[in-house]
Amino acid sequence: DFTLIGLPDTQFYTSSKYGGTPAIFDAQTQWIVNNKTAINIAYVSHFGDLVDDGDLYEAPWQEASDAMDLIEDESTTGLADGIPYSIVVGNHDQSPEGDPFGTTTYYNNYFGENRFSGRGYYGGHYGSNNDNHYSLFSASGMDFIVIDLEFDASQEMPVLTWADGLLQTYSTRRAIIVSHNIMNIGTQGTFANQGQVYYDNFKDNPNLFLMLCGHVPGEGRRTDTFNGNTIYTVLADYQSRSAGGNGWLRIMEFSPANDEIRVKTYSPWLNQWETDEDSQFSLSYNMRDSDPFQVIGTNIGVPSGSNTSVVWPALTPLAEYEWYVTLDDGNNNLTTGPTWTFTTAERPPTTTLTVTSPNGGESWEVGSSQTISW
Repeated sequence: DFTLIGLPDTQFYTSSKYGGTPAIFDAQTQWIVNNKTAINIAYVSHFGDLVDDGDLYEAPWQEASDAMDLIEDESTTGLADGIPYSIVVGNHDQSPEGDPFGTTTYYNNYFGENRFSGRGYYGGHYGSNNDNHYSLFSASGMDFIVIDLEFDASQEMPVLTWADGLLQTYSTRRAIIVSHNIMNIGTQGTFANQGQVYYDNFKDNPNLFLMLCGHVPGEGRRTDTFNGNTIYTVLADYQSRSAGGNGWLRIMEFSPANDEIRVKTYSPWLNQWETDEDSQFSLSYNMRDSDPFQVIGTNIGVPSGSNTSVVWPALTPLAEYEWYVTLDDGNNNLTTGPTWTFTTAERPPTTTLTVTSPNGGESWEVGSSQTISW
């Protein structure tokens, strides 16, 4: 098992607004260091809005840098490259705010290529700066790619082409897209405009299984399936709560033995767990092999309460297979069932039988369960 940590919007901690303080951010990253081994933290993803005022003030960027120093320092983590992490560019990290064609001077001064270059997990970036970049990490025998896309990168088709190319180049790696604004709050919450663009452009990559975001205060998740591949989108943003967020963060525990991602919500600052159904839930995800699920059949117009079936052809004998069903009520409300497993039986042996017909001896090679007649 291993854990991915999500750090939602920290803008009010670094800017000391609305009761937030840098100490809350420090408490989050110190907790990550303290629990690195206990829960096997393999990656940390910051969901954007590291600061609140873009390039207007430099001091908040220094506060953010000090907090992230803790998880990348060899002396605190025991790792030469520190704990692998990335920070996506949020709208408040840009100047003017929310303009992907504006400046990200302090972001690149503090968290640009120079900071990550030489670290084994850093993959590279698009264009001349680090606004759009990717990371590579491995855990529990699985290889991952994390692609971070700047706020509203959906306006830049070359960036989307670059990201889509990465998904194809690293098709054997399980893929995570992180962008500041992808969806709205609620269970099966709606896509934001840019989230819809991301999904439409990337959904045909069978290695993509997860998209993470912040931006919209609250919590949300949605499930989408394309060509048999399920893509989960998960939102977490606590900036509207007391003290600018009170240190709430996301803990995503990957359990390959159970094919399950367990999502939890915790605040190191308060030392409290949040356990309502929006804050603690599980996602079913196949981790025991690298073969993606494929559609074996689609049945349309099945009456409510009735049964339906499909034929799964060309199965290999003595092989284990997994399957699940996705139901669509016609109103884009999707329900994905649990993953079931079965093992096929051995094929009947092939036997040569010699029989005598009225016209003389003849031979047939037949399955042992067949009946021969003439």
